[in-house]
Amino acid sequence: MGLFSGFIVAFFLSFTGVELHQWIGVFGGLLAAYHLLIHWDWVNTVTKRLPARTGTAIWLKFITDGVILAGFILIIFSGLVISTWLNLPVSDHTGWLGIHIITSITTLLALLVKLVLHWRWISRTTKIMTLANPPATIAPLKLEPVPVQKRSMDRRDFLNVMGLVGGASLLALLSATRSLASLQEEGNNVASLSGSGESSSTVSNSSEYANSSSYDSSGGSCNIQCGRRCSFPGHCRRYTDADNDNYCDLGQCT
Repeated sequence: MGLFSGFIVAFFLSFTGVELHQWIGVFGGLLAAYHLLIHWDWVNTVTKRLPARTGTAIWLKFITDGVILAGFILIIFSGLVISTWLNLPVSDHTGWLGIHIITSITTLLALLVKLVLHWRWISRTTKIMTLANPPATIAPLKLEPVPVQKRSMDRRDFLNVMGLVGGASLLALLSATRSLASLQEEGNNVASLSGSGESSSTVSNSSEYANSSSYDSSGGSCNIQCGRRCSFPGHCRRYTDADNDNYCDLGQCT
């Protein structure tokens, strides 16, 4: 629950701000490593049995977990490359940001598959934990596939589990796709300006102010230079936060 919640919250950068987003990534990575450690017996056992005849469910779980593991590694690595903490001289910051977002989307989809595969265990364990007098121990995930019982699926439990995680995931995916669309739009603008023969400095400045707008507020002039495109370091490379409110000053009323 902690891993899933933290992962979902990390998709809403405009809500968390850059600093908290990076801390969520660090603690999420540590929690994922701990999760792998306490399930290492399962990983080791299944890995040894894979060459032999193994059920489809075990194969699917193993592959899904492998995709999630690779996704988390690439998310953390790409996040460190564009991190404001390290401030590395990256030539293609937008490209790395795109990798970071696409990998996050792919990992989230794989995580949804994992939750679907384990929805019965999640539902059963949640019920046990919410009982007034829960049992002393909770049955762990078994290494063997559970035989299909001769009863219909409890549709209510399935909807309760997947309705919650599916709704949260949908909002996160919408936020990520908007970020990708913004990256694509900026890339098209830069390519168009480059094709017209303008200098690199002009292209850079045009990209920085592509989403700029101005309007009158309370009888005065309000100039937003970068709007949402400068809500985090990346696109215009001019992220500044002098008032420490976790929002870029160039995206606020001046």
